Formats: sequence, structure tokens, C-alpha cells
Amino acid sequence: MNRLVIESIEGRIIAGITMFVAIMVLIGWVVINEPARMAAFERQHLGRSIERGGELFAANCATCHGATGLGIAERAPALNNPQLFGFDFFNGVNGQIGRLQRQQVELNARITTLNNQRDTLLAEVVGATDERRTAIIEEVNTIDADITALSDQIAEIDERLAPLLEERQRILDAMEPAIDRGYLAGLEQAIATAEAENNPLHLTDFIDRSANRLLQAPWGSDVSSFIRTTLYHGRPGTGDAWNGSLMVAWAQIAGGPLRGDQIDDLVNFIVNWDRGNQWTLEDLYAVQQFTKLKADAAMVVAGPAVQTIGAESGNNLDVATELVMALTGDPARGQALYEGTVRSASNNRLACSSCHMGGAQAPATNEKWNTFLNVRLQLPEFAGWSPEKYFIHGVIYPNEYVVPGYASGVMPGNYITQLSAQDLADMLAYVRSYAE
Repeated sequence: MNRLVIESIEGRIIAGITMFVAIMVLIGWVVINEPARMAAFERQHLGRSIERGGELFAANCATCHGATGLGIAERAPALNNPQLFGFDFFNGVNGQIGRLQRQQVELNARITTLNNQRDTLLAEVVGATDERRTAIIEEVNTIDADITALSDQIAEIDERLAPLLEERQRILDAMEPAIDRGYLAGLEQAIATAEAENNPLHLTDFIDRSANRLLQAPWGSDVSSFIRTTLYHGRPGTGDAWNGSLMVAWAQIAGGPLRGDQIDDLVNFIVNWDRGNQWTLEDLYAVQQFTKLKADAAMVVAGPAVQTIGAESGNNLDVATELVMALTGDPARGQALYEGTVRSASNNRLACSSCHMGGAQAPATNEKWNTFLNVRLQLPEFAGWSPEKYFIHGVIYPNEYVVPGYASGVMPGNYITQLSAQDLADMLAYVRSYAE
């Protein structure tokens, strides 16, 4: 019989106890480190999901929402947008204003009630006995004192409101570039309504609601579920707001092309744009298109009639080219039109740079003119064309010829009804400025 490694019973006991303690230490170490291990695993899983979501976004969503999620003017809203994530640029100032204004509303309501009581008492004076008249006078004096006290509270709140209102206006002034692009849509009307109704709280509530997309929607859950629901079911009716660009259902369960796990990857990718408390006004300015709201037809006021290139040319390309070539273009205004910092003659924003700058979703702006001359006009279908005619054709009939490597239907097809001949002349001058 082979001899045991440890012959004595005492040694075996000690070895057994040592092994038991070591196993328990190992188990304890695993238990203690399990949450951290799982957290690391979840971070890795989320990171891979975000990567897959980025690929899906580039393939399916970028043509409308922009390669970096900043939206494309008149096509689809930004998702890489502080408004979607409800960031408070007012640093709580608007909320403080709201609380104080609600206090004033309550105090004014109490004053109204006391004044009604006062009027009732004074009406009772006629025909009252001397004793009752004395009692009425005492009650009226008490009410007058209460009204004075409440009025003093309202005046005190006015003093507290003054610096807050100044700070809010300063922030609104700083937001002007974004407001001009559609942020806080309806702000001017809200200001007018607040003044007409003598109800400053109307404006405060409007800002609070409109600065947060979920409150604006309104939506009762979180950002992830808002995005997921939109991806699953689409948004019927969006074609009316976005020049025929419809947000369709993307999930297979609703007739779309994507599986549930792919929808989750897209949601994770979009939510990953949230900067938490690190959003800046520069981020807000970078947004190319904010959400459009359904307009109240009764409030829509028609602007001045504009002779668009389509109407002026009778939708004839040669005539349109002659009209544009007869004008002197302003490259500076053309660049502003191209980047969406000014509006066209028909009061529309184009923001062509969202797709063309750097070749994100369309041919790169800085290469266009030379490409017209050296590549496009060498094609048989454009034989005898001038670069000006090719440019105008591409703007007003964008889907008749699509540059290889880019998707059709990305460029809006309604510019022929939105641009004037001068708009086109200015944009043409801007693109020509890149010629070598």
C-alpha cells in the first residue's frame, strides 16, 4: 500500500482546514468582484451595441437625419440635439420664474376673492341696521388690510423676479441663432399671447415645455422609449411637414426591415449622443434642423408672393438657365443660402452643406465645379451643356441624374418651387468660387 502524502492525522486536519479556508477566500473574492465583472461585461456589451447601431444609422438614417445626427434642413430633425435630451440651458432660471409667477397667480386669485367679498359687504350696507353697518365696516377694514398685505407680497415677488427675467432674456438672446432655425418654435406667438392676456406665466410654461422634446411631444416616459417607439411604428403624417419625407416603421414587427435587437442597437447609438450636463450653446447652434410642430391654420399668415424659378421659367430648364445667367450672383449670400444661415426668397432654409460639405451624403462642395467641367460634362448625356446649366439642373431636377455612389431621393425635389432666379445665381456664384 502506497504511503500517504501526509501520514499524521494532525497534518491531514491542518491541510484540510487550509484548503477549506483557501476555497472560501477564493469564493469570497469571486462574490466580491462579481458586480464589477458584470458591470465591465455590460459596458463591453453596450459598446458593441453602440458600434452596431452606428453602422445601422449610417446605412438607414443618415440620409435624412444627417451623418452626425444634426438633422438636414427641411428633411428631418436632429437627434444629436440637446432639446431631445431635455437639457436645461436656463440653469433652472425659468423654473424659478415659474414658481414665483404661480405664487403671484395664487395671490391675485385671493385678492379677487377678497374684493368680491368686499363688494358683497358694501352692497349690504344700504338698508342695514346701525349695528350691522358697524360690523360691515370692521369686516371691510380687515379685508382691505389683507388685500394690502397680499399686494405687498406681489410687489416683493416682482422685485425677486426682475433679475431672473433679465437673466432669462440674456439666455434667449444668446440662443437667437438656434431660435431662428426653429428652436423654441412658436416663441414669438407665445410672447404675444402672454402680453395680450396679461399672463406672463403663459410664456414661462411655453419655454419650459418647448425646451424639452419629451414635454413638447408630450411623452410620459424616457428618451429611450420615445426613440424606440418611433423606430418601431414610425410617424404617420410626417410627410406633410417634411416635404414628403416620411418617417416609416423600421421594426419587422410593424412591417419594417429591422429586427428587435437592431432597433435596440439604434436606440443605444442615438442615446449615446446625450452629453448629460455638458451640452453647450455651440452644440445648440450646430443643429441644422429642429422638430417641426403642426401649425394652427388660423395662425398662418401668407408671406409676400415670390416669383420662383419654376413659375418664372415655366419649368423649362433652358429658360431657367437663361434667367439665372442674366443675373449677377453674390457668392457671400450664396454661401449663406448653402449653409442655411439665411432664408431663400420664399422664406425657406436649404442647408445644402449638411449633405455636401465634405461629401457626407452628396458630392463635396469644394470639388463640384471642377468635377462639372472635368467629369460630368464629359458624359454623353450632358454633351454641349455648360457647367451653369448642369448646376441648375441638379438643383431643380435633382433626381433626373444622381451622381454614382450616392443615393437617389436624398436631395429634396421641391426647390424649383422654393428658389428664385437670384437665389440660384447667388448659389452658383458660391460654388463657382471653388474653381481652380
